[in-house]
Amino acid sequence: MLIGSDEYLSEAERKKFEKNIEKRQREIQDEKQEDNLHTEMQYHLLKIGNSLGYDVTPASNDKSKTYNGQNFSFLSVNKFPDLPTDKDTQNTIRLIDVLWFEKGTNNIIGAFEIEKSTSIYSGILRLSDLHFSLADGDEVFYIIIPDIREKDVIFQLNRPAIKKSGMNIRYILFSELKANCDAICKFGSDHSIMQKIAKSI
Repeated sequence: MLIGSDEYLSEAERKKFEKNIEKRQREIQDEKQEDNLHTEMQYHLLKIGNSLGYDVTPASNDKSKTYNGQNFSFLSVNKFPDLPTDKDTQNTIRLIDVLWFEKGTNNIIGAFEIEKSTSIYSGILRLSDLHFSLADGDEVFYIIIPDIREKDVIFQLNRPAIKKSGMNIRYILFSELKANCDAICKFGSDHSIMQKIAKSI
């Protein structure tokens, strides 16, 4: 007798088993596609930041990623700048998907959270940690989202706690970032160019 052989499954059990396998394969494909999209958006933001003359870095756990044949570590500043905050807060800030720094300094100019299927609120919280710990007024905060999640981000940014915080968070759709990356790199002179493709509440 072969233990586990599907010879001993009823027709109904066999169909259920096959459906579960197919479902898991679809989930794996969806997860892979989401990861690829996330990486692509990080790449566009790193490329734009570099072209605008900023020091850039992805989240600390994403530095080994590559996209379009480009390794993120080659696009990024060698060492994450020391920030004037406690270690736990700094570790949280280091997990923000992309940061732009004024060249040669620890002054954060832009902070970007890319939210695919995860909670948009978690990205907002990381940006708020940065805002309340280090903000000096010259930085801008962005949530980068799939087009189909626009209603979700509007709902989150309309939360009373976010509105009262004084944070100026804008959002950019995946399609806008992807379509305009090269033009921004070519014609942009500083971070204000991002307002051309960003939306605010």
